[in-house]
Amino acid sequence: MSSYTVVQVSDTHLSRTHGYFYDNWLVFLAEMEALTPDLVLHSGDLSFNAPDVPGDLDFAKIQMDRLRCDWLALPGNHDIGEPGENTRLGQSVNAERLRCWTRCFGADRFCRDLGEWRLIGINSELLGSGLSEETAQNDFLEQTMASAGGRPIGLFLHKPLFVADPTESDLSGSCLLPEPRARLLQHLADARVRFVACGHLHGYHRSRFREFEIVWCPTTAFVDPHMTWPVKVSNRVGYVQWHFDGEDFEHRFVEPPLFANMDLTNWTRTTGTTINLPARPLARPA
Repeated sequence: MSSYTVVQVSDTHLSRTHGYFYDNWLVFLAEMEALTPDLVLHSGDLSFNAPDVPGDLDFAKIQMDRLRCDWLALPGNHDIGEPGENTRLGQSVNAERLRCWTRCFGADRFCRDLGEWRLIGINSELLGSGLSEETAQNDFLEQTMASAGGRPIGLFLHKPLFVADPTESDLSGSCLLPEPRARLLQHLADARVRFVACGHLHGYHRSRFREFEIVWCPTTAFVDPHMTWPVKVSNRVGYVQWHFDGEDFEHRFVEPPLFANMDLTNWTRTTGTTINLPARPLARPA
């Protein structure tokens, strides 16, 4: 029976020009140096504002390459924009933004067999976009689930399936849009999915739905405690450590003692977003 450790990190919001959250990233790199996981998986929002500043993606890629272990990354809305006509930040996912991601990181989805497990990652920002890549990703998901050969499956994406209820009609961008969520839930019902893990909402949360566990990975960047959710959420910075032992799995929320919990409640309450924070260039970034 094989045993593997996977670290999920999310919402790092890295940038040369807006280096507010870089110190926590350096702590994370040191943690990974000591832990030596089999895989680090970034579940999106690597960058601060790549839809408008593509150089933020380049910087995020440089930082991911500093990891001395295998890693995979999925895009978030701060990397490529998001679907829907009324996006919260006015940044819609489109072909050019997807090309910027591909240039830096390659594929925006993955299928990785790890021991007895199949780990699948998809681009949540395509769901509901109407782009041709959305159809290609749906085909990819069907094929990778159908060919799992009885393996237990873990699914990773950036946005949560839903906040508290799969029938939610929320269009705010907090979770998947209702129509593509319904299609995805049908895919999950037809496969041996044991957990769905995401990021995006900057807090740690765990729950169960149907036959699988739902896990929200916290951010390494900043917290916004004034945001209230209808489910229990820990508004603390950190990451999630997964352990796979045969077909069993467990996870835990890790809050490194040297992580700083930057509270941006006042800023986001006043301005609505962090992407208009004033520049804070890094002096000598790696």
